[in-house]
Amino acid sequence: MALPDVSVNYDLSALITNTLKVGMAQAPSRKAPRWSEKDLNRIKELLPFYSPKVVGQMLGRSEDAIKIIRQRQKIKASSKSEGWLSANRVMRLLGMPDARPVIGWVKKGLVLGHRIEGDDTWMVHEISLRRWIVSPISWLYFDTERIQDPHLARLVELAQERWGDEWLTTRQVADLKGTTTRQIGQTIFRRQLPAVHVVGKDGRHENGKWAFWGVKRSDAEAWQFKPPAYNLMDRRHAFILLAGAIGLSGMTIGRMVNLCHATTSQRICLMNNPRHLKKVIAKYGLKDIEYRRKVGVHADWRKFAHRFPQVHGAFERYRDGKATLDDCYLIARILKNQMAANGMKVNINAIGKVSHGTVDELIKRMRKAGIKPYLLPKPRKQKKEAA
Repeated sequence: MALPDVSVNYDLSALITNTLKVGMAQAPSRKAPRWSEKDLNRIKELLPFYSPKVVGQMLGRSEDAIKIIRQRQKIKASSKSEGWLSANRVMRLLGMPDARPVIGWVKKGLVLGHRIEGDDTWMVHEISLRRWIVSPISWLYFDTERIQDPHLARLVELAQERWGDEWLTTRQVADLKGTTTRQIGQTIFRRQLPAVHVVGKDGRHENGKWAFWGVKRSDAEAWQFKPPAYNLMDRRHAFILLAGAIGLSGMTIGRMVNLCHATTSQRICLMNNPRHLKKVIAKYGLKDIEYRRKVGVHADWRKFAHRFPQVHGAFERYRDGKATLDDCYLIARILKNQMAANGMKVNINAIGKVSHGTVDELIKRMRKAGIKPYLLPKPRKQKKEAA
């Protein structure tokens, strides 16, 4: 039995035509308005200060539309606008390792610049930069010898020749005058030595309390430095430094060298640095003293016991169980100094009332932390001779 023919005879071309008509009717296209000359001029004015996204919002266009018309009209991008340099570009021209100082110059108002709104790019006005880098005050902020651009390097070189001076750090001034940076800093604060205060030179610490000082060589040479009446390199001060290294207080050291507490503490502060310690070690051969970051100069008193009989006697009496309160105070101070030198959190100056039990407690804490206290060994018992 034959099957009936149920197939439908479709016209394929008519089906395609109807489908296209329906699709076009459902999504009517809307042409974007044409770009007027006013719009193009507006884009040229805004791009140096705003990102394409922000410019599009201001003109009622999309970000892609701004980018396309910029490329078609050969308008430079925001970061490459005529007369402006990006912070990264300035960094490369001056041979700097980081662009953050350049951004800091803009924030401080040293050079004319801005941040592109809607972007993280910072821009610097080219003419403003050229005027600033030939000013002597600007040479405190970057190394003139690392400038990569030949034209800028030549401009700075000519400006330096006209100036005829140079900037020195406080370290260089101290070496020139044979004193310490602390003395130079005090002289600057007393306004006896002209200097320029540069805050946030690296651009990373805007609110940092520390700062860099620049002194002109001419001012440093004209400054009449009067050295102190005492010599920090003599034997007396070497002994003061050694006594402070083993942990004695300024009051105890003052009684030993016939100075007041305040004067002794002040001179210890002047000497308590690795630079001075190196000179003392070289002159007097005190090789068992070292510099530790937590406390400064530090030494084991047992290696200098012959110089401090009072300390040796206190530890002997403690070992024999006969220590006085003064002995315990002295021992506690030395042990706390050792604890601080080994990284333990302790207040060296907060001694308070001290007894034999206080010293025992300090020794327990040290041993628990794996620190071997600076104690005298117990005497060996002598063997009885055979009868």
